[in-house]
Amino acid sequence: MTDKINQQLIENISQILKRSLTADATLSDLRANGKATFKSVFTKEAGFKCNADTFQPYVEEIADDLLVWQGNKDQTLLIALVKKIEQLFTVLANFDQTNSLKPH
Repeated sequence: MTDKINQQLIENISQILKRSLTADATLSDLRANGKATFKSVFTKEAGFKCNADTFQPYVEEIADDLLVWQGNKDQTLLIALVKKIEQLFTVLANFDQTNSLKPH
């Protein structure tokens, strides 16, 4: 069962990484046009340690969390990691939807 969970986490993080690269490129374009002036993708209450205005640092954090979990298989760490992954998927999906509706 742990192997299946590990594989699913890796697949999810891989998908998030690909989507975050695209999202960060879009953010760069938006900032170049004077838009996307926010300071952080997530609030402090979201549970992330990092605080960034792009997605990559958050992806790095969940990848680091995965490595820690792989080392000790702690259930509490797994729950926190899954919550972070869910939040990233949600925010990336909302970001994609919002920016695909706007003319470029």
